[in-house]
Amino acid sequence: MSGGDAVPGTPAAGAGAPAAERAARRPADTGATLVITVLLLALFGWAFLATGEWPSQAALFPRMVTGAGFVLSALLLFQSLAALWSGRSAAAPAPSGPGGDGSGVEELNDDDVEYVFQTAGARRWTEAIGWCVGFFALLYVAGLFVTAPVFSFLYLRFAGQRTWLLSTVYAVVVGALLYVAFELLLAVPTPPGLFLD
Repeated sequence: MSGGDAVPGTPAAGAGAPAAERAARRPADTGATLVITVLLLALFGWAFLATGEWPSQAALFPRMVTGAGFVLSALLLFQSLAALWSGRSAAAPAPSGPGGDGSGVEELNDDDVEYVFQTAGARRWTEAIGWCVGFFALLYVAGLFVTAPVFSFLYLRFAGQRTWLLSTVYAVVVGALLYVAFELLLAVPTPPGLFLD
C-alpha cells in the first residue's frame, strides 16, 4: 500500500472513516425514516379526511396543508423503500468513492442537513430552540400579521447576519403577502394574538 492509501474504518483513513460509519448505519436510518414516514402518512391522511365535514371555505387551507403533507410523505415513503431495497440488493461493497477510500459514499458538505445535525453543539441547539420558542410566544401575544414580519426581520438580521436592507425588505414582503393571502384573498381567520383579540 502506498503512503496515500488508507484502510477504511481506521484512524488513518481520515475523512473516509465517518463515511464508512455512515454507510454502515444507513439501513437502520432508512428503517427509522420508513416508520416515521408511515406515521406521518397516516396522520396527514386522517387530518385530510377529518376536514370532509367542514364548510368548504374553512377546510380550504387545512386541506391544502394536509394534502401537500400526504403527497410529500408518500414521496418520502417511496424514496425510503427504494433506499431500503437498494441497500439489501447490494451484496458487494460499492466501488471507490471520490475520495478513493473504498467506501463508495460521498463525503458530507458543511451545508448537508446530516452534517449540521451531527456537528451542532449545545449552544447552537439552544439558540435554535430559543428562536422557535420566541416565534410561538410572539405569535401568541401579537398574532400572525405582526409576528411574521418582526420575526423574519430579527432572524435574518441577527441569526442569519444579513444586511439591514435585505432584512427589512424581506420582512415587509412577508407581512404584505400574508395579509393579502389570508385577509383579502382567502378571508381565512388567522391567530389575532392577545393584543388584537
